[in-house]
Amino acid sequence: MGGIKQNFSKVSSSRQRVSTKSRKSYVFCYYVSGHGFGHATRVVQVASEILALPRLHTLYIISNAPEFIFQGAISLGARYRHALIDAGVQQPRAYTVDRYQTIDDLELFLKNRPDMIVREVNWLKKIKADIVLSDAPFLPCAAAASAGIPSAIVSNFTFDAVYNGLCEGDELDITIRNLVEKVKDDYMKSELLIRLPGYIPIPSYSGTQLYPNSNVTTKKISLLNGRNTLNGSLIGSDRISKRRNVIDVPLVVRKSKTPRNVVLSNIGIPKEIFDTHKILLVSFGGQNLVGIEEWGSPLPDDWIAIVCGGNPSAVLPDRFYSCAKDAYIPDLTNAADAVMGKLGYGTCSECIGHGKPFIYVPRPQFIEEYGLRNLMETQGSCVEMSKDHFESGQWKEYILKACVMPGVCQNIEKRLSHDGGKVVANIVEQFLDERLGTTRKTRKTRRTNALVYNNNRAVSQPS
Repeated sequence: MGGIKQNFSKVSSSRQRVSTKSRKSYVFCYYVSGHGFGHATRVVQVASEILALPRLHTLYIISNAPEFIFQGAISLGARYRHALIDAGVQQPRAYTVDRYQTIDDLELFLKNRPDMIVREVNWLKKIKADIVLSDAPFLPCAAAASAGIPSAIVSNFTFDAVYNGLCEGDELDITIRNLVEKVKDDYMKSELLIRLPGYIPIPSYSGTQLYPNSNVTTKKISLLNGRNTLNGSLIGSDRISKRRNVIDVPLVVRKSKTPRNVVLSNIGIPKEIFDTHKILLVSFGGQNLVGIEEWGSPLPDDWIAIVCGGNPSAVLPDRFYSCAKDAYIPDLTNAADAVMGKLGYGTCSECIGHGKPFIYVPRPQFIEEYGLRNLMETQGSCVEMSKDHFESGQWKEYILKACVMPGVCQNIEKRLSHDGGKVVANIVEQFLDERLGTTRKTRKTRRTNALVYNNNRAVSQPS
């Protein structure tokens, strides 16, 4: 873990080669999918690190996710703008997908794409944006290209892979594949992929493979077992439009802030209860939970549970407590002995970051799961529970199995560091320094060549 941190800390040394004239403050526009809370929570971490850089950058967050999720970054100066920027995925339950409605929504979204591109291009030009970051809507990449600025994807997956994963061998597959090509075309307009742990293949970046096989190499970038030494340029000397690099980074994870006893007391759990019981956190990444009344008595005798995302009017089983809608989940994760939910990036990263075993309900329609399951198996501890057992409250054996697991990778040499937010912030700043520096150099060369050509032409003209 220390080796990874040390390698990434060398970002600043490679920036010494960049002209001091390029060391300006930039305007970052961070587009965030409104599907689930995982995108938003990791963006808060990265955005906060960008805002903490000494050069006092400006950062906008653009999303159809609610503003309160981004409060951690907004309190540091991020500016929030609500806008519909992705089609998302329709989920009747936290672990199921309405396939037909999802594709209908995507078709409608793409039908309105031209108008939305115009809207975003005008806005990007109005605020003098320098770069678009995407986690992970596709439309912003196309808008950035039309506005004449670069874009970078910061994610462990893209939605073209998610939509393609909905193919089931029927007539709808033809529609899906046609739409996926349009989505992929927009992602192809990005110039950089900053790939988070738990990734799956990214269709718009050929050669990307399943985690933890990270042998993707590009010129001047060394990627070995997820470690990036960043000992060279992020762009290279050839034409910028042809450079589409992939950089792997450590885990982007939010950490707890409040002591355990304060967190539990604020929920209303008596001290004599949380001192004598183990705690299960039930969290499905912002998705509403249904069927709570059917759980019965699912906990072992010496356990209590905290539920996130339940219906406020639902009657909870005995020894269950609810938390506020805007509760800071890392605090609850840290306070728990085990976590139950779906395989989403936010939950997985926070379980690993706090060393908590994870009980997950599989979502076979989500292709993202393959990367996240590998992440949990290599960096944390996890137990799979069937959907039927979850819905019927047959939890006890899974809880007891999980609670004896370590929650973290036992091989220290293979552990990922947890400073991905800071690493991403330095990468995008360096990328812009080099990108704009290269652009200026190209323009200067063109002007010089034109001047030489005109002078030579003037000399060669007969008097």
